[in-house]
Amino acid sequence: MIFKKIEEIHWNRIIEIQDESYREIGTEELDVLKSKNAASPDTCFVCVSKSGVVLGYLLAHPWRGTSPPKLFEPLPNITDCEYLYLHDMAISPQSKGQGIGRAAALKLIEVARNKGMNKVMLVAVQGSESFWATIGFQEVKGVSVCSSYGEKAQLMEKVLAVSMYQWGQSR
Repeated sequence: MIFKKIEEIHWNRIIEIQDESYREIGTEELDVLKSKNAASPDTCFVCVSKSGVVLGYLLAHPWRGTSPPKLFEPLPNITDCEYLYLHDMAISPQSKGQGIGRAAALKLIEVARNKGMNKVMLVAVQGSESFWATIGFQEVKGVSVCSSYGEKAQLMEKVLAVSMYQWGQSR
């Protein structure tokens, strides 16, 4: 699998994949998606075929606090982030079952560790919580999720191992 930083030529296909993937909750405008990439280009990427066709994408950015960012709104300026928030990951329906989603999530977790983040959070939508659980994400109880995420949306997190060096630095 080939993962690349998002380039301008990728956005039309990202929009198409988003439209194919989010029938229950709807799609976000291009400027909203681009705001995630602008805030953190190192944690946003596409998976492309050998011929360069976008098969899927992942948008993540730094965040803080217990409430996830609202859907359909550009990302506000973020300072003093506490963790990495996986805003959106979608795989084209034609590419499902090839392990792209799992590989993209694991790549993001690796990037988060390399950046010294201690956790990754996301909102599981459209019944995807079982997928995220297989990668080690667990439900965060007691936090309400904005209704824009759809029915039965679930806040989840994966706590990352903190090295002794990082632990010593934060004390």
